[in-house]
Amino acid sequence: MNLNIITTALLVIFGLIGCKNAEIGKTGDCTNSKYPTFNPSHPKGVALQAIIDKYVQKGLPGISLMVSNSDGVWNGVGGYSSIEDQIKYKPCHISKVASITKFMVGTLVFKLMEDSVNSHLCYTDLDKPLTTWLDIKILKQIENGTEATLRQVMNHSAGIYDIIKDSDFYLGVLNNPNKHWTQEELLKFVYGKKAAFKTGDTAEYSNTNTLLVSMVIEKATGKPHGELMREKLWAPLAMSDTYYQGRENLPDYVAQGYYDLYNNDQLTNVSNIIPGSGNGYGGAFSTVFDLQKFIEGVLIDKTVLSSKSLAIMQTFGPADGFNNYGPGIMKKFNDRGVNFGLGHSGRDLGYSADLFYFPTKGFTTNFFVNYGTDSESFLKQTFKDFENAVIDEMLR
Repeated sequence: MNLNIITTALLVIFGLIGCKNAEIGKTGDCTNSKYPTFNPSHPKGVALQAIIDKYVQKGLPGISLMVSNSDGVWNGVGGYSSIEDQIKYKPCHISKVASITKFMVGTLVFKLMEDSVNSHLCYTDLDKPLTTWLDIKILKQIENGTEATLRQVMNHSAGIYDIIKDSDFYLGVLNNPNKHWTQEELLKFVYGKKAAFKTGDTAEYSNTNTLLVSMVIEKATGKPHGELMREKLWAPLAMSDTYYQGRENLPDYVAQGYYDLYNNDQLTNVSNIIPGSGNGYGGAFSTVFDLQKFIEGVLIDKTVLSSKSLAIMQTFGPADGFNNYGPGIMKKFNDRGVNFGLGHSGRDLGYSADLFYFPTKGFTTNFFVNYGTDSESFLKQTFKDFENAVIDEMLR
């Protein structure tokens, strides 16, 4: 999301936010008893811990990193989950996965299609227009809304305006930082906004797309998509420390999120500015351990989806910068040639995360950084350098 468009508004009204009820309170300590240190003798462990320590020293507030390869699984942490209370980051601290939620929602769609008798969704629905499920009165107010298919919103080729580019959306969030928005309330910020391109012409990432996917799921099944993610994905994979903000209560050991809010090279706690979480495009909170279970189940062990679903999911459309999108999945790091990653990245106001499997080399990287990196700031390049340093080490 481009946060520069709201900086002025934030400077004016951020002081009012403290008067609102905070959903994320002080970060409590947590126990690592159910999260044992994985393979402390891992050959990459010393080098990766040195990378974590280096980039905490460079200013990233806190990091939790997990990697896996043929030598096993390794986890390391550094910095603070709460700077204010000097709570050190532990593997058990929960953080926001941000847009990795989209990977989960996309996986859910295919899981439901494999049970079409009960879900009322099937593979052929991918190429049906959204009007098959959603109110045409709503879709007519969204440019490309009546033409776009389910596949096109899932692979970002629909051209529909991205809600998080809208300044009125941010003002709405800032005035109601803990509001649990409905999908229809959020879509009003998209009404009448110009589409990025004609449906199907190319690809451009849009959070509105996955918001619409969540609505399709609920119309087809008659159930909340968050409940279905827990029922169909998180529970079977034993992801016991994964939560859906806006639809479920969060525990008291959530890491705080930070951002250079005033563009003065200082960290500000922005944990409780919540941009519409729980509506498909973001809102899941988790640990690196639970995310590892997810990516292993979906892309490595392949126990979650059928081979047919995985083949469709990994049919990628045109590039958007260095990324390609399949229905519900991101192909990233294409500038590295055959050493690309499959999965999804996550960027939010105060949180960043990666969850990728690198099939050519057979390893995964999975991390949280409790700093927002989707807009220009003094730590954005530091974050990118950290991300690349981890991949470079795993490729050695």
